[in-house]
Amino acid sequence: MLDASLSIVPDISVAAAVGRRALPNRLCAAFTRSLGAQRATLSLLPRVEHWQLLHATDEPALRAEAAQFARAEGPSVSAALEMRPVYVSDLLDPSDDSRPDLSEEFPGTRHVLALPLHTAHSPIGVICLYFTEPTPVTDAHIAQAHRAAGLALEALLRWRPVHAGAGSRRPVWATDTRAARWERIHQAAGYIAVQEGCAASEGLARLQDVSARDGRSLLDVADGVLQPSHAVLEQPGPGAPTGETRPTMSEL
Repeated sequence: MLDASLSIVPDISVAAAVGRRALPNRLCAAFTRSLGAQRATLSLLPRVEHWQLLHATDEPALRAEAAQFARAEGPSVSAALEMRPVYVSDLLDPSDDSRPDLSEEFPGTRHVLALPLHTAHSPIGVICLYFTEPTPVTDAHIAQAHRAAGLALEALLRWRPVHAGAGSRRPVWATDTRAARWERIHQAAGYIAVQEGCAASEGLARLQDVSARDGRSLLDVADGVLQPSHAVLEQPGPGAPTGETRPTMSEL
């Protein structure tokens, strides 16, 4: 059980100060150690439609993070885009209909705490902690962890330009190739938004509705939108090659 007087911020401050070349790794280690978690991931969203994994403590953590961003739902996605901490206290509770069904992607995980990395008005990323052992996390712990995430973000933003190449404005850390799924899903959502004259968030919601209706993965639905077909559209979506058409939402 976590000590109620536990101070998370100093541990993160030390990791940020000495991390340098292994900063994402050290930050994940500091958060797991301070909060009693067993796994952690650190992700950036350089653009909302592009997920970039900076570090995962192990393969199960990587799979859990990839699953959330591929499906566009889960604690990491909610925390990052809504810019607020998200704590799922009992992921194994089958009676809780409010949580996403991610049990297959989160094997053995009991609790999840996702901490947003953000400026005043813009989401930048997320730190997600996975607890495989019973570890009650209080509101005080979450508040401290949120503050510590702010310190982690400051360190990441200071470190990035130092290690980026000349003229590069993007993070220099490698990303897992599975992250490309998130970008394809949002490309499809953007296409639907143009086609239907709605916001991109509504385009994403419509893709999710089709996914749930047909029992297909969100990625399969997105690829069905992005794959040219013989369907006739009133106007082609942005980036569509001349002479190629894509299905409307009614044809999915």
